[in-house]
Amino acid sequence: MIKTDPRTKVLLMFITVLFSIFVPTGTMTCLWIGLVTLFGILMGRVKKTIRAASVFAALWVFALYVLPMLHGTVHTSLLVWLGLVFKCYPCCMLAGVIIGTTQISEFMAAMAKWNVPRSIVMPLAIMFRYFPTLKEDWGHIRDAMALRGISLSPLCFVRNPGVVIDALYLPILVTASKTADELSASAIARGIENPNRRTSRLDIRIRFIDVLVLIIFCATMAAGMAARMGGYAWI
Repeated sequence: MIKTDPRTKVLLMFITVLFSIFVPTGTMTCLWIGLVTLFGILMGRVKKTIRAASVFAALWVFALYVLPMLHGTVHTSLLVWLGLVFKCYPCCMLAGVIIGTTQISEFMAAMAKWNVPRSIVMPLAIMFRYFPTLKEDWGHIRDAMALRGISLSPLCFVRNPGVVIDALYLPILVTASKTADELSASAIARGIENPNRRTSRLDIRIRFIDVLVLIIFCATMAAGMAARMGGYAWI
């Protein structure tokens, strides 16, 4: 398992966004997903990364072999939807790896070394903590309702839509609001309003592995751009 600087992860996210904007959907997208998968596995996020890659592979196979057999509105709707998914999927997949392998303290220390304004760092730091906490609460609510025979399955929703909404959606909305208040109180208790520069004992620095990862992703990005400028048709 490797460990990279949070600044490297931010740069990788920026490169991936540029890739999704400028490189057409095709073989290069599959290669990029492979890079993100390898990166996530090396970072220690094995199961969730492989699961996300498997979902992309299933969608890709569907687009290649099933979608051409469809016609009319269904074909057009799925074609547009899959095009959007293939554009956004690399960014979402890498974001999951970054959020799952980055601690808030590491992120804030890295951004402090970049002299990033606190008005930008604080919302991002809260986001890193908010969504995992909300996901954990959602799992508890879902498990508790499953014991009562209530689930998010389409069949259960069709039979008792009011019960599903009251038992699942309303509690998660209340929990989301409560979690936001708790995170705000925690941030104030940790001195978020202190205008002085924060100190850190974490060893935040760019290492060889960070440079190597950035070179690999940048080289892949350059290959995709060269392929587009050369007029190659990627499948």
